[in-house]
Amino acid sequence: MSTIVFHSQPMSVYLWTATLAAEEKGIDWSVNVIEAGSATHRALNPFAKSPVLEHGKVRLYETLAIMHYIDRAFDGPALQPGDALGQARVLRWASLVNSFIFPTMTNGIAKERLLVPSQGGKTDEERVAEAVKEAEIQLGVISADLETHPFLAGDKLSLADCFLFPHMHFLSMTPEGQALLRHFPKAAAWLDMMRARPSFAATDQLARRAA
Repeated sequence: MSTIVFHSQPMSVYLWTATLAAEEKGIDWSVNVIEAGSATHRALNPFAKSPVLEHGKVRLYETLAIMHYIDRAFDGPALQPGDALGQARVLRWASLVNSFIFPTMTNGIAKERLLVPSQGGKTDEERVAEAVKEAEIQLGVISADLETHPFLAGDKLSLADCFLFPHMHFLSMTPEGQALLRHFPKAAAWLDMMRARPSFAATDQLARRAA
């Protein structure tokens, strides 16, 4: 049995964030697929969000709490800086992803361009156009932080990078995301660097489902 089990829908961006952290930490993990909003899901998390971490008798939901637990409960490379400012930067990025980037890059662009048509729906072009405007601002903020260090919170990969990566990856799969990234080479280079890490191939749920 795996050291950590994540209960989740396999294509959840927050599952990807959590598995990236586990992989970077060197922890054995697996995914138990559950149906979104089902009774099983709500028994694990009353708010029916994913993922839920299970480690022995420990059960946790909310991705930031899960990530903090993964970093502090296990040996391996530290995924949070030791200084107060570095830790604040990590928390800032987790908040930015949850509050702004997820609604814009993932829900506003990637889901509208990739998921909605695949399910027979029609893309909301107005929603995409508005999201592109917001994503441009967000990419400017990302690029500004990458001006002074290779990763979002400093010289080493941290939980901040794990939080952002899935959203940027799916954004880059859309025409709008590709056009935006051409204007933000720092962000594009960071994305390429993250994809080159072994943790990317180990946690890419699209590739795992196709295998």
